[in-house]
Amino acid sequence: MSDYTAFARLYDLFYDEFTQDIPMYRGFAGRAGGRVLEIGCGTGRVAISLARDGCSVTGIDVAEAMLAIARDKVERAGLADRVTLRQADMRRFDLGARFDLAIAPINTFMHNATLDDQLGALECIRRHLAPHGLLILDLFNPDVHEPDEGRLVLHRMRPGSHGQLILQFTTRSLDWENQVASVVFIVDEPDASGLIRRTVFPFELRFLFRHEVELLMRQAGFQLEAVYGSYDLGPYGAGAEKMIVVARPSPPTPPPPPSPEPKAQERGEGGRQTGEGGRACRARPAPPCRALPARAT
Repeated sequence: MSDYTAFARLYDLFYDEFTQDIPMYRGFAGRAGGRVLEIGCGTGRVAISLARDGCSVTGIDVAEAMLAIARDKVERAGLADRVTLRQADMRRFDLGARFDLAIAPINTFMHNATLDDQLGALECIRRHLAPHGLLILDLFNPDVHEPDEGRLVLHRMRPGSHGQLILQFTTRSLDWENQVASVVFIVDEPDASGLIRRTVFPFELRFLFRHEVELLMRQAGFQLEAVYGSYDLGPYGAGAEKMIVVARPSPPTPPPPPSPEPKAQERGEGGRQTGEGGRACRARPAPPCRALPARAT
């Protein structure tokens, strides 16, 4: 699982203004309820937005450096009574609380590298959801035709404190056999004299396909409710950029009905055994043994 500690100080520079997914989470919070669990809350981008809407948000993240930034932003926003932040691993955590909605924004779930990691995270989340609760996973939709193998792409530009542009480059290669995307963020920060500070942050994402997700959900005790292809909940298809997964905890399996009491005839009347066709039969006595004459020697 990737640790964003090295990237924490740069995260908000590129993602703090990303708001395309916020209306979707607001809609699901309005439907499910106001107690929200955010998996991989990072620096608090989504948590703070939902708290401003009146939700009570608990966010977990494995990177303490990200949480430190989030705590400062929560305090400055005056939302400390609505936002709780905990350092925890999504694969194994226990918050001692139930939530109406659990969300894992922007590919967070894809940091689970193995099947055991994926199931561990889903089972932890399910134990923290109320019976009526919802789980929302934001995943990227793998595209076998996307020609991105090894290309260095200028992803974002932001003005820096010295008036110079800070550049974020991204390169990605896909291992289709193992369903792993190897991603590298490269951030160049020029200072006032033009010297460049470069930060290189590599990480891996385990991508999933639509029916694989459904099988994972069943195995972890969820029912798949819907799969969407965009943040405005457009239809999912091969050309969709996103795979927005909506699931809810499966209802408990009812116990099997008690076995009926055997009928008197099946038990055998009068202690007699029951033969084929339900007929009672008596054990026949063995015939007496006859002594055989001795053989001549």
